[in-house]
Amino acid sequence: MKFFKKRKQEQGHDAFINLILAACEEPQMRKQIMGILQLDSFNRQSLLGSIVSHLSMQGAPTELVEAISLLKDDEIAQKAKEVLGVDSSSAE
Repeated sequence: MKFFKKRKQEQGHDAFINLILAACEEPQMRKQIMGILQLDSFNRQSLLGSIVSHLSMQGAPTELVEAISLLKDDEIAQKAKEVLGVDSSSAE
């Protein structure tokens, strides 16, 4: 997909796509991801850093951790908002 930056450290694109698809299909998951995406950049990145750390400590699958970590990137987060139908002007 075009919205993925081509960087060596980015992995887990399939898991990321599955994460977004699942959010499209599951209202509760969509609500949680939308809540994260509506945060300003600093708070979104801080929260996702905490989530990623917690998931890693709990032994979550690496692909899931990497997929969630991709949402720290401002451009990827913006594209995820578009896919999930979150208009950036509605962010508080």
